[in-house]
This record gives sequence, C-alpha cells and structure tokens, in this order.
Amino acid sequence: MNLLLDTHAFIWFMEDNPFLSSKAKQAIENPENEIFISVASLFEIAIKLKSSKIGFDKPVSEFFHDITEYNLNLLPISENHLIAYDTIPLLSTHKDPFDRLIIATALVDNLSLISIDKQLDNYKEFITIFW
Repeated sequence: MNLLLDTHAFIWFMEDNPFLSSKAKQAIENPENEIFISVASLFEIAIKLKSSKIGFDKPVSEFFHDITEYNLNLLPISENHLIAYDTIPLLSTHKDPFDRLIIATALVDNLSLISIDKQLDNYKEFITIFW
C-alpha cells in the first residue's frame, strides 16, 4: 500500500504519540507499505515552529533526518500537484492551504492519506483516507 502522511500523522509518528491510531502506526511500520511525506508538511511545520504554534525541542532540519532514518519518501511539490490543487473545490468549511495541497498530492500520486482530520472527509470523492 502507498500511504501519504498528513502533517499531524507524521509528527505523531515521530513522537510515538498515542494519538496516532494503532492501525495507522502499524501501516506506517509495515515494510510492505511505501510511506510518503510531502515537502508541504515540512513547510507547514517550519511555519508553525517559527510562529510558536507548535513547540518542539528540535529544528525543522531534524525532521529531514527523521525522514531518512525511518525510510520515508519525501515528495516535492510538482506542477501536477498545483494543477490538481486548482481543481479541488474550495469548501467554505475548510480553507487550509496545506491540507488542500496534501489532498492534491494524494490524488495525483494515487496515495491513501493517513489523517484523523474529519474536515478532510469532505474530499473522500477524490482520495482514500486511512486512519
């Protein structure tokens, strides 16, 4: 299975946080699955670290180290991701640009998204959400 981690799922996995569902953790740790993280998630983490919206004892550079250490695949933002971003409807209840870019990435690269975010359920016609 090919899985894309939403930003919070990536952070929770790195922290071994119990908020990450056991189903999601097992899928991430399963060597038969290929796990991806979008560079958009790292950009989101960097912004939230700089604005003190999340607190970590490590800089964003260490998240790149974590990606390598856990054999995750880092996905750049491509032209196709941005084109797909433009085609996904902008719902009045959900305007988070990072979530929309992650949805576009999952759509373009045919990845199931690991996310607990219930607001993303509105996009199930476009992608599969795994939790």
